[in-house]
Amino acid sequence: MRFSRTRKRFGPSESVFSVLPDAAAMRRLNRRRRGWPWRGRHSQTGRLYSSNMASATPDRLVGRQRELACVSALVDGVVRGEAATLLVEGEAGIGKSVLVRRAIELAGDAGVVVFRGDARPFERTRPFGAIARALDLRVRSSDPRRASIGRMLAGDGAAVEDKAVPSAGARYRVVEEIVDLVETTCARAPALMVLEDLHWADESTLVTFRSMAHELSHVPLLLVGSLRPSPRSTELDQLVDESLLSAARLIRLESLAPGEVDTLVQAQLGLPPGALLSSIVAKAAGNPLWVVEIVRSLTTEGWLRRGPALAEAIADELPDSLHDLVVRRLRYLPAAALDLLRITAVLGDAVSVHDLAAVAGRSAVEVVSQLDEAFRARLLDEHADALVFRHQLVHDAIYQDVPQPVRRALHRDAAGILARTGADLLQVAGHLVRGAAPGDLEAVSWLRQAAREATAATPSVAVELLRRAMALLPAGHEDADLLAVELVEALQRAGMVAEASDLAEAVLGRAHRDDIDVPLRLALVSALSLQNRTSELIQHAEAALVQAPGLPAAEQALVLVQASYGRTFSGDFTGGEVTARRALDLAGRADGRAMTVWSLGAMSVAVKTQGRYGEALELTQRAVALAFDPLDSEARLRHPHFFLAMALSDSDLIDDARRTYQLAVDECEQLGSSWLLPDILLLSAELRFLAGEWGDAVTELESGLDLAQEHGQRISVAQSRAYQALMAAAKGDDQGASAALTDVESELTNDAPCYGAEVVAVACSTLAEARGEPGKAFQLLLRFWEYDSEREIRYYHRYLGPSLVRLGLALDRRDVACRVTAGVEAGAALAPEVPTVQSAALRCRGLVGNDPELLVEAVELARRSPRLLDHTGACEDAAAVLTATGQPAKAKELLAEAQARYEAVDAGAWAARTAAGLRRLGVRQGSRGQRHRPSSGWESLTPNELAVCRLVAEGLTNREVARRLYVSPHTVNTHLRHVFQKLSVSTRTELAGLVARSSTLR
Repeated sequence: MRFSRTRKRFGPSESVFSVLPDAAAMRRLNRRRRGWPWRGRHSQTGRLYSSNMASATPDRLVGRQRELACVSALVDGVVRGEAATLLVEGEAGIGKSVLVRRAIELAGDAGVVVFRGDARPFERTRPFGAIARALDLRVRSSDPRRASIGRMLAGDGAAVEDKAVPSAGARYRVVEEIVDLVETTCARAPALMVLEDLHWADESTLVTFRSMAHELSHVPLLLVGSLRPSPRSTELDQLVDESLLSAARLIRLESLAPGEVDTLVQAQLGLPPGALLSSIVAKAAGNPLWVVEIVRSLTTEGWLRRGPALAEAIADELPDSLHDLVVRRLRYLPAAALDLLRITAVLGDAVSVHDLAAVAGRSAVEVVSQLDEAFRARLLDEHADALVFRHQLVHDAIYQDVPQPVRRALHRDAAGILARTGADLLQVAGHLVRGAAPGDLEAVSWLRQAAREATAATPSVAVELLRRAMALLPAGHEDADLLAVELVEALQRAGMVAEASDLAEAVLGRAHRDDIDVPLRLALVSALSLQNRTSELIQHAEAALVQAPGLPAAEQALVLVQASYGRTFSGDFTGGEVTARRALDLAGRADGRAMTVWSLGAMSVAVKTQGRYGEALELTQRAVALAFDPLDSEARLRHPHFFLAMALSDSDLIDDARRTYQLAVDECEQLGSSWLLPDILLLSAELRFLAGEWGDAVTELESGLDLAQEHGQRISVAQSRAYQALMAAAKGDDQGASAALTDVESELTNDAPCYGAEVVAVACSTLAEARGEPGKAFQLLLRFWEYDSEREIRYYHRYLGPSLVRLGLALDRRDVACRVTAGVEAGAALAPEVPTVQSAALRCRGLVGNDPELLVEAVELARRSPRLLDHTGACEDAAAVLTATGQPAKAKELLAEAQARYEAVDAGAWAARTAAGLRRLGVRQGSRGQRHRPSSGWESLTPNELAVCRLVAEGLTNREVARRLYVSPHTVNTHLRHVFQKLSVSTRTELAGLVARSSTLR
């Protein structure tokens, strides 16, 4: 038996119960029997659907003229090189598949490459199921790239082979590979990607859909997804919300109006319906599929009478539901076919003939022969060497018609038989989840084994399997504690860290096996660390060390590193340093290079926050050397380049920091460590903000915050929002600045403010001062100065000190100004090698002493670093004191210097402030023309945007551009969105043409 490679979906004008197929269907059936292949065309980049594969008839789209016009316009757009996303929502049978099929027909006629896949309820534990079908991602694919991704999905790729690699990272790599594959295809020809029944889709498929919508917004791709209003997972709700915010189209198919229902009935019967027939089909509530099935059923039963002008029902009778209608039609099938259909429904909605034969205890030849009538009745179709139900409603009706006890028994029997035939573990486990009864220890063993296989790449599947295994295990069984540890670890890998910590605490709080105590405590500490529950983290870390005295040194070091982060991010930086040193000592005694690298990274964060930047730099340089000289794969997973980049930035070594962040981004992709990528992007954006590269900082902050929200990362969010607010305030956009601070402003009054809240205070203080509220500005900064002083935090001296001294003097709070100056100078003594730290101390002392020489020296030091605000702030402070001491000439020079840097970053409000200072000194600048960056054209582009343009014009994909520039594909995609808007283009082809004609980029 040879199966076709296309699954033809079932629409309102087609019946799943037609007993007599038409001549074309008979020819296809005969070809199937003789083993003829399907006569469609395929390419390595997608399926090319010809219009005669599913020719449209008017009754298929009754009442959908506006929707069809929208679809047609989107297909025309993708042919022109535009990108779009379309979501088609509606209940089962409402016509989603018919409308989607029409899009496929239109695209096929226009020469668009078409990919099509559908999600299935029995495959919700199979990651990337619909995407894999759409793109033919199989290990045995003839396309090497598809085969490579297929191996990754099968668990053979490097992304999932290394158990030390975070599971989220494995999925991230697969998603990136798929997105890049689609982008490469679109570079050759416009494409239509259709994913049907997203309500059944697994989480990985939804993540991939979101990534394609977000990252491929500038390639000729029409992305179409169909979904029902229910069931709706949180992930699907998020996909819909994000898509609509990104200007996706949503077609919500409603029920047909009564007149449209009559039109559909007339299309089926060739006659308009009479009053009784209209009242009967009205019970379908305007659902096209139900209307058609009612009409077909009444026709088959002989309950319709045709007159010269009307078709009328002879009795007011209708099955209570479509389920009853399906079951009634099944009576006409032979008993052997009915038995096989029930077994097929239990096995799934896409079933291998060999699996069906094995479970049914029949030969494959018998199965094919006995299902012949089911094919004739159009209940079944073929797709990719599998039997499929033509419509999900049909499958559901047959499945539900099997009594529940019988269903459970069939699932359990299927699991055992499939296991013996060597079926995939997850396939076996899926049946055990539905069929095993409490106390079935064999099922528990299978489920645990399947969970172990799934944990590395798809931990959410492992969670579901282990939960079912726990439910099956008899109360008080000796393996219950072992199973609890496995579930905690799976929950943590799946990102369900709150549930993981709750379960771990529950087990530790009762009597449990001695051998699970240590691994459970280690898992609990890691879960608490991921949640940033610092006080509990510290408490449980210390308890783990006390209650597990025999813990190996390397594992003690791991616990202490987590405790160090807990102390550091709770504001106890001294305690964080002490704890990290203990971890480092233990890691050294255990000769554990990875734990040594991890400990050095933790210690660097603690010491730099205390203002010892040189020491932090030495620690991180040592960590990099340990991980890479020689290369140690496990130590490399601790991301020492990330910590080194932070230390370099803090030490004013901006260029070195930029290169090192680029290495960290590259390694994130290589290692699949997507959990760290949001922080890397946000801190790289911070670097660009500090260095005055505000155009690119805006882009990286945007992409980093999007990714942080997706991953649930919060550590760097507060300060990143503050940087957005500061840039908006500098441009005079107070509304934009306030909007950026909306989610983080509460940290100003929090008793335990989050990491980076000091920068939020600086942003809010800047806004208050601009609004003429110096007292409020002063109090905001003073609160955090006192908070930091109590904890010996000196990291934010450069942010808080000079402004606080200036405001204190203006508000006659000299006592505060002197106290702050002494603190900043004490901090500067710890970092003599950092120019802007020394500059901040000189600024404070110069302001307090009204000493212009010290302030001019502060300017000279600030010039040695690219940090914009340190430089301009020093210039403005020095100019104020120079003016007051009768040295206007030098004051003018410094104000002009600050003004030039403000204008370079389009900081119009701050540039106006310096211009006002110059006017007070008698400088008449006149009309200075347009000093800010234009909003359109080549000169509006940032350096990174220009680089992206050049590389895109060379034909590189987003991922290839990202690798060339050492940034994330997310950032490249954001750059492209900005470029398209500024240059008024909508496709990469248009952009390449502009680049070729531009003298700017030659």
